[in-house]
Amino acid sequence: MSDTEPYRAVTATDVARVAGVSQSTVSLVLNGKGRGRISDKTVRRVTETAQRMGYRINQSARHLRLGTSGTVLLAVPTLTNNAFAAVHAGAARRGAEHGLGLVVFPLSAEDGTSPFSAPQQALDGVIACSMPAATVAEVSAGVPLVVLDDASTAGTPAVTMDVATGMALALNHLLALGHRRLAHVRADRPAWTFEQRARTFDLGVLTRPDVVARRVTCPFPPSVVRERMMPVLSAPDRPTAVICDDDNMAMGVYSAAMSLGLTIGADLSVIGFNDAPAASQAAPGLTSVHLPLEEMGDRGMRMLVGLRGGAEAALDPLPVTLVERESTGPAPHG
Repeated sequence: MSDTEPYRAVTATDVARVAGVSQSTVSLVLNGKGRGRISDKTVRRVTETAQRMGYRINQSARHLRLGTSGTVLLAVPTLTNNAFAAVHAGAARRGAEHGLGLVVFPLSAEDGTSPFSAPQQALDGVIACSMPAATVAEVSAGVPLVVLDDASTAGTPAVTMDVATGMALALNHLLALGHRRLAHVRADRPAWTFEQRARTFDLGVLTRPDVVARRVTCPFPPSVVRERMMPVLSAPDRPTAVICDDDNMAMGVYSAAMSLGLTIGADLSVIGFNDAPAASQAAPGLTSVHLPLEEMGDRGMRMLVGLRGGAEAALDPLPVTLVERESTGPAPHG
């Protein structure tokens, strides 16, 4: 091709001409329908020719023939929290196995407002993460819908994680270390997953009259958490341990504690949620409730594919674990 010749994509007709077969043979082979109908020798020749020529299946045309778009929407509250990147990775990997592309879209911000209009393109399904089905009603109308990390409703299946057990693990870990003055830094977002954590914390301390508990509601940015925790941690009866609804929030507690001269793990124990990659790199390492976010995304896509095929599945909540690091230690004396 000369420098002035316009680019032209390789077509199935080109592959057929070079391989010495019909266009219908190329179509059968490259769409995975050649086995048993076309000889193995011809399948290899067509496949190798297509690879050598750089041929790519026109997915748009293929989905048009099938009456599908090949696109699934992953609706998330925000793009600023890396937890949703892990969910996307798991769902995208599973979707690719079924010829489905995944588009991630933030339908709201951390404060609950929506900075973007809802997407209007044709969709084969919607996966909503950490938001109820009603929030995505506009974009999910008429297509299969699965919610992640939220309660299921009639006609809308859900994939959940056992976040209540995660909170219980965190609380019991601190109690076993002798902590009796506790604080729960709660996410300022109305969502099922955070309601579960708050309810478990409240029930856990309610049965312990020897425990003094504080609840501090905050948005996610660490700078805001730091500001709100400064007076809490400087009080004479300050908590000796803090559980945060998110690892990023825990970093705000770290900042406040260090500004007040408190040593994390000795003067103050801190536990986060998610077990993000940064948790192990924090100084000291952050004890955190590990949430299987990639597996949740994977399960969500598998459930969506099943719904598109007319199947329904009820799955148990994904188990969570507590990863202990240096940010927690025995309660200080006094």
